[in-house]
Amino acid sequence: MPAPDPEIRRRLLLTTLLPLLAALVVCWALGNHLITARIAGQAQEEVRSDLGTAREILQGELYRLSEGVQLIGRSPELSNSLQRSTLDELPRLLSLLSGSRSFSFLTVVDRYGQVRYRAAHPERSGDTLRHLRPVAEALAGRNSQSMLVLSPLQAAQENPLLPEQMLVPLVPSQHAEPTSRSAEQRGLFLIAAAPIRAADGELHGALVAGLLLNNNEQLADRITQVIAPLQQGRAPHENATIFLGDVRVATSVVDEHNQRATGTRLSAEVAKKLLQQGERWVAPAFVLHERYFAAYEPLRDPDGEVVGALYVGLPERPYTELRRNLNLTFALLLLGLTLLAVTLTTRLKARLAAREYEIKALNRTLEGKVQQRTAELEEKNRQLRETEKELARTERLAELGMLSAGVAHEINNPLAIIRGNAELLQMSLSADADNQEEVGEILEQTGRINRIVGGLLTLARQDRRQVSRFEAALLLDEILDRIGHQMPLDGFVIERDYHRSSCLLEGDREQLCQVFTNLILNALEAMAGEGTLTVSAECDSGGVCAITVADTGPGIAPEQRERLFTPFFTTKQNGTGLGLAVSWGIIRNHGGTIEAHSAPGTGARFVVTLPQPS
Repeated sequence: MPAPDPEIRRRLLLTTLLPLLAALVVCWALGNHLITARIAGQAQEEVRSDLGTAREILQGELYRLSEGVQLIGRSPELSNSLQRSTLDELPRLLSLLSGSRSFSFLTVVDRYGQVRYRAAHPERSGDTLRHLRPVAEALAGRNSQSMLVLSPLQAAQENPLLPEQMLVPLVPSQHAEPTSRSAEQRGLFLIAAAPIRAADGELHGALVAGLLLNNNEQLADRITQVIAPLQQGRAPHENATIFLGDVRVATSVVDEHNQRATGTRLSAEVAKKLLQQGERWVAPAFVLHERYFAAYEPLRDPDGEVVGALYVGLPERPYTELRRNLNLTFALLLLGLTLLAVTLTTRLKARLAAREYEIKALNRTLEGKVQQRTAELEEKNRQLRETEKELARTERLAELGMLSAGVAHEINNPLAIIRGNAELLQMSLSADADNQEEVGEILEQTGRINRIVGGLLTLARQDRRQVSRFEAALLLDEILDRIGHQMPLDGFVIERDYHRSSCLLEGDREQLCQVFTNLILNALEAMAGEGTLTVSAECDSGGVCAITVADTGPGIAPEQRERLFTPFFTTKQNGTGLGLAVSWGIIRNHGGTIEAHSAPGTGARFVVTLPQPS
């Protein structure tokens, strides 16, 4: 039976599938729109509303603290005791008046702001709290309440237990800005202050109390319990957080181990909006490792500075799963319809499909072989180019080494005569002679020629090695310990990162010392007086030791990097251009490699690999 015309088969399939596919796509688009615009939108709006509820709860906590302080401050006994300076009565009075109220600290100051008594730290008194805005307002005769951030030292003055209670160890947070801090030591407090007046209205002092929010799980849970019933009967569960800066100091958010996420940090995009711009955030955002419908509001101190944030959020996961299930359902429907259409046309396309399959299989096999051969050829070409480049460099160094020995020998003798005569001439001239500067220039240039000759001799003697075994770390320590004698190190930070693994080397210790000294000096000179030098070593299971010298200098341009190991190429004003060429030859004679990695503005990194002795 002849094979059917492919065009007929195509038209039959399109006629069968197109109407069904069109209806399926419309239903899928409507379902996706419903989830995204209606359900997810309602969830985000609900979170926005619940943020207002959370704000009222936090404000109510501040009002309760303020009412308690005002009630205690109106006590005539407290005013009389402060007026008569009978401080022995204050502990009893404060204990009686505060009753079951819980304060992180409770402090009495006189009308000048000087501390008369601290309930949580009786031994500490006589200092002033007038610099605190709530205290200053209370001493002006007004009740005051606000949110303040206290340092560990300030908090310890009020209550010695507070620094430990408000310590929040930082936990790595995936989407937060990088930080070098390990803990949040400051404390976020609700502060209330009230004036203490006599019966005739005369102001005798003020009473100030604080409530610590750090690690205050009860407050976070209370907020969550108020807003959570709005979500009863649904899988999502809202949570709340109080931030100090970008750190969660009180939260009902839990991590993947079902532990409270206290100590985790705000995502970078939200932190910028809240803490730097001082604006609210009402939009989906990352909370820990997943996205939430989130609402954030900045928390400010009495001066209007943003000190933290209040958050309410709802996981996006249930809505994402709903959308995924919808997509999966429509995908299964599409698959079923496609299979149905294919089944209807199976008899017409059987022979053609078999032939097409054979042709496609042959094409795939041919394409695979072509790709494999092409890849092998490209790899061979790359290896050939590398080998040619290596051979050319080796030949140049070998020829240069042979030439260097003769040239150095011929130059040294007349150079010694020139230098000796110049020194005699310099000694014969008076210190203020007109020609003294020219003679000094002659001596300086003979010194430079002497260094170039020394480099040439080193090139000529690279194959003369005195082989021994030694620890790479000991060699690097020796170099870094004495490098300060060659150039000042005041502006540099030197990181030694090679003691974690033991790397044993076998080779000429002096030659390898010359290589690493040259790399380290080049790195320090490239940083122009300040920066970070990192020297590291690492050995792999294949018996290769990699030693890296990295700097934070301006980097190396690509066109310069290609010529780095070429003899007499240098970017230094007084350089000889032989240091890296000599280093390359030494490492090659030791069976290793030396590579430079850099880009302009990113610093440079030289990696030396050497085989470990068996």
